[in-house]
Amino acid sequence: MADSLTIFAILIALIFLGIPVAVSIGLASLATIYIFDLGVPLTLLPSQTFSGVDSFPLMAIPFFIFAGEIMNKAGITRRILDLADAIVGSLKGGLTYVNVVAAMMMASISGSGTACAAALGVSLIPDMASRGYSKEYAVSLTSCANVVGPIIPPSTLLILFGYYTNTSVAELFMGGVLPGFLIGIALMIVGTVICRKKGFRQEKAPFSGEKLKRAVIRGWAALLIPAAIFLSIIMGWTTASEAGAIVCVLSLILGACYSTITKFSDIMEVARGAANSTCTIFALLALSGIFANVLVRAHFQEVVADILFSLGGSPTVTLLVIVAFIFVLGMVVDVTPMVIMFAATFTAIASDIGVDKVHFGVVFTLICMIGAVTPPVGGILFVTTTIGKVPMTRLVPTLTPLVLTLFAVASALVFFPSIVTALPNLLF
Repeated sequence: MADSLTIFAILIALIFLGIPVAVSIGLASLATIYIFDLGVPLTLLPSQTFSGVDSFPLMAIPFFIFAGEIMNKAGITRRILDLADAIVGSLKGGLTYVNVVAAMMMASISGSGTACAAALGVSLIPDMASRGYSKEYAVSLTSCANVVGPIIPPSTLLILFGYYTNTSVAELFMGGVLPGFLIGIALMIVGTVICRKKGFRQEKAPFSGEKLKRAVIRGWAALLIPAAIFLSIIMGWTTASEAGAIVCVLSLILGACYSTITKFSDIMEVARGAANSTCTIFALLALSGIFANVLVRAHFQEVVADILFSLGGSPTVTLLVIVAFIFVLGMVVDVTPMVIMFAATFTAIASDIGVDKVHFGVVFTLICMIGAVTPPVGGILFVTTTIGKVPMTRLVPTLTPLVLTLFAVASALVFFPSIVTALPNLLF
């Protein structure tokens, strides 16, 4: 048990010192190997590093990242906002609904909560502030709404989870659909209550069919691309990786049609941005090969299983304990390293107590994302507070009810697994 505690103590210490997470994972693994003489030969480390990224399913990640960058360049984000505004913007507190609906639509294209928050926050946060909403509320809502980024498919986190736990990515994608919509509905309800209490934009504007028609004509691609992803995967025509490649091609065609991507230099600009994001993730994946080997030699899974089973609770209680641990650690560790470091271990334990892997995968991902909107190291929160120029400490009063709403949805998923498993069981 000492070696398991040591590797995580070293890892967290290095992260707090500001060392990049990928480097921290590698250094913590090497330090633990030498401190406890785990018998890992140095000649084995290069092959383990390479094996961490040598997988066809992982090709889906750069494809979806590249597609998301293309769509941002193509102006799809602005069209999504216009479409959401035409649908729900006329309601009282309309930008609350626009924010959440736009996040759900963006999630069905991008697959990254941080990328969605950055793309939408640049427009939404200043717009909400200029229309009478407090900046704290705008930042808090934008942060929590984009938790659905990796829940509604496609999702880079669910792809990683499927890779590390040998779970069907297609089933994970379908398992995230209903929870994603449930999160959106819950946030809109709580946001409405907050708006009424605070007096944010209580006037109701007339609904405009002509405005909706124009928005649909301009933003139909925002609906076409998710449909193409869903159909190709559900019907078994493509894998997630192949679907990602198709989306890249569709996005490039749309960029050309919208006259926003007209030169080769535009494509190279998009490719550089996608390459930066991909390299960050794949550096983590590569060094996780060494990290996983160290955890196996340190018997980490057996240690955690013994602790959980010693509590003597029911499967639901054990699952709640796992959820609590994931959340606490997720407050200080980013979402991608969380999946890399803990998905396999906790999925094996959850399977031993009878929890469906698809169910656990969606719950695990959602809890990691809640950590991303919780201080002190929330990745999404860092992006939105930077855009809104609001310190995290000022967000606590408005952020708290929205985070509790996310926890309520997560609790519903724990106690009612069919919310997650209904669609996968029906379709597969």
